[in-house]
Amino acid sequence: MTDERQVQHRDKRFRDAQGNVSEDHLTRRQKQVLEVIRRSVRDRGYPPSIREIGDAVGLTSPSSVAHQLSTLERKGYMRRDPHRPRAIEVVDPAASQVRPEVTDPGTTSDLTGYRGGASPDDVDPTGSGDERPTPSYVPVVGRIAAGGPILAEQAVEVPDDAPRLTVEAADGAVAKVVEGLPKLDLSAAALTTSPADATADLNTIFVGMDGIVPTVEVAGITYEADGKTATAQLKYTYQLAPGTLQYTSALPLENVNGNWTAVWSPAVVHPKLTPDTRLRHVRKQPKRSAINDGKGLALVEERTLYQVGIDKSLVEEPNWSASATKLAELLSIDATAFTQKVLAGGPKQFVIATTLSQDKIPAAVSDIPGGAVHETTGMVGPSDTFAASLLGRVGNPTPEQIEKSGGAIAASDMVGVSGLQARYDEQLRGVAQVQIDIVARSGATVETTSVFEQQESVGAPIQLSLDRELQEKAETVLAQQVPDDQTAAIVVLDISDGGVLAAANSKGAGEFPQATYGSFAPGSTFKVASSLAMIRTSGLTAASPVECPASLDVGGHTVTNYQGYSAEHTGSIPLKDALAYSCNTAFAGAGKSVTPEALASAAASLGVGTDYEAGFTSNFGKVAPKESDPIDRAISMIGQGSIEMSPLGMAAVAASVGSGKTTIPWLVRDHQATSTAAPLSPDEATQLQTGMQAVVDYGSGMALKGVMTGAKTGTAEFGADAANTSDAHAWMIAYNDKYAVAVFVDKGVSGSSSAAPIIKALFS
Repeated sequence: MTDERQVQHRDKRFRDAQGNVSEDHLTRRQKQVLEVIRRSVRDRGYPPSIREIGDAVGLTSPSSVAHQLSTLERKGYMRRDPHRPRAIEVVDPAASQVRPEVTDPGTTSDLTGYRGGASPDDVDPTGSGDERPTPSYVPVVGRIAAGGPILAEQAVEVPDDAPRLTVEAADGAVAKVVEGLPKLDLSAAALTTSPADATADLNTIFVGMDGIVPTVEVAGITYEADGKTATAQLKYTYQLAPGTLQYTSALPLENVNGNWTAVWSPAVVHPKLTPDTRLRHVRKQPKRSAINDGKGLALVEERTLYQVGIDKSLVEEPNWSASATKLAELLSIDATAFTQKVLAGGPKQFVIATTLSQDKIPAAVSDIPGGAVHETTGMVGPSDTFAASLLGRVGNPTPEQIEKSGGAIAASDMVGVSGLQARYDEQLRGVAQVQIDIVARSGATVETTSVFEQQESVGAPIQLSLDRELQEKAETVLAQQVPDDQTAAIVVLDISDGGVLAAANSKGAGEFPQATYGSFAPGSTFKVASSLAMIRTSGLTAASPVECPASLDVGGHTVTNYQGYSAEHTGSIPLKDALAYSCNTAFAGAGKSVTPEALASAAASLGVGTDYEAGFTSNFGKVAPKESDPIDRAISMIGQGSIEMSPLGMAAVAASVGSGKTTIPWLVRDHQATSTAAPLSPDEATQLQTGMQAVVDYGSGMALKGVMTGAKTGTAEFGADAANTSDAHAWMIAYNDKYAVAVFVDKGVSGSSSAAPIIKALFS
């Protein structure tokens, strides 16, 4: 058939018997769509958008509308304008000489090509098969939503006065700007100005932002009717510490010969920015809240301090070394180390030697060339060493702390880095004041404008159980009686409620909180818990006889009493005497009948062997003898083998016995752990009190008569060498009507000779 005959044949198909053009072969929906298009062209001069067609004919899915348009095009009612390849034109099918009803794959129209070559079988008259057709790319000039390439199925708005022309999307040009803004680098962006100049301008804008940059998203693109200009709306988000700043700004666009470029100006970053202004970030932390003592008085708080050092700008270079040495000698610090520090600093640097309170600054500092004092602030306790490992320190945050805070902490902040300062940092730190201002650039005179402000919120103090005077005395006693290279610790509890009144470490312990977190074999002090296990397992009382042989064979291992143990205290003796004289064989022998579970349960009733979230760095010990190992079961009864305790834990044992109830130590008010163990009964407490009183009355703790009511010594040997000599942990626990105390001395001689004098000095 010739082309002319094709047209004639097609013409007959679309005409009725009278020769008029007929649309009877179209579905009702197709007729509706066609009428909407015609009406829009007639009334406005251009076709409707996909959304407008859908709203008019009752199709909610854009793909359903596209399906109807594809069908109408295939039937000859729509075609592509060859001069406007992305515009739709409505035609009279009877007059069309361009395309057949069903196109050949080799001569597919633009729209059919986008659709993948639709056939008559693909027609969905109802528009319900939305999933069947693939998207038709039919962009219509107008305001286009932000995001990726715009499909015809997406909502597009057309200005009322828009001519029928095609505008290529500016998405690519906008994307390059959006990508470069957070990087402060616009070198890859298509700009009407020099990308290098725009990048320099961008960096100037952010020079005072302390490294804070925004995330940027496209919120929308508006195309003007002439197709030559457009405006992208950019959404900026700044994650501040704390708070979030969000706003939108305009990015102008120009279309030159089909290529979109962005028009750079400072207003792209913020609508209020000009060539004479930039952004500035201001952050001010509130005064850090105090840590209070048991009386509610400030124990650690922010106070004025004074940095003493050498100001190198005030002394000639040849005298730097001599001045540093003189100042170091005056302050009793390492002269060699400080001199090296001074020499390594910059030529005008103030090199800090130490930080002191005003009353401790030597007057002679001013006599040293370059000697200077600078005022500062810091979190200060009664002294540099006062409960240092417990209270902790304040300093700049680690990268991990900053990341974990979720934006609440900035690198310049002062935060808790150890101890209670770290654990309760969020409460103590409060919320910083944050501002983002628009300020003048160098050389300009512009009034400052604030665009964001977050008011500060002061934190809340925490109150401890600590007794200031008792803590200071405990630290003094350790300093006087324990060599600097030896580890020792004291824990004192309020016997009425278990509050930690003192937790002191010797200088040899360093920064590690041995008093509350150390882990050592408790030796014979643990026999108090073993006694409770024997009372529960065998129905014993303090007066019940137990066997105390000179030695005991346990699984081929010989258990003996300590060197110098009196033979008159062997044989059948009361349980209280076994405790008073610390008979190893009596307790080791009981390991046959006391199961590991029974021993652990007894320890738990005395406040140890169970983990508690106590609100501070704490260790409540481990009680886990091996069921199948008779040797481990035996030596666990005398506080060695699988038994490990902290001074805090052993103080809890003393407090539980002395108070007659299970005691869990606490330090931070309103953060007190509740015991999960079987409670200590009044009768059990009475039996244990009788035994511990015997220790003071006539046993190894007689040195504490008149000072403490009940006590127990302990010596845990470790590190035996070839010569069969040993080092030992020396322990002593005790209580009276006000206090319960535990003292630990690493590498001590014995509990009675190394630990007892410390307790006596503390409470004398």
